[in-house]
Amino acid sequence: MIIFAIIVTIVIGVIGSAIGYKGNAAELGPILSIATMGGFIMAYIRKISN
Repeated sequence: MIIFAIIVTIVIGVIGSAIGYKGNAAELGPILSIATMGGFIMAYIRKISN
């Protein structure tokens, strides 16, 4: 699960950066990466607490 989360986060970051550079928002990649990893962390915490 951890390796999957890391790979997905990197892919989302690269795609977000590519879209961001075209749309004049270069910081979109890191923002999407952080949001994705936060989602994985929250899902893991919810899984543990149930």
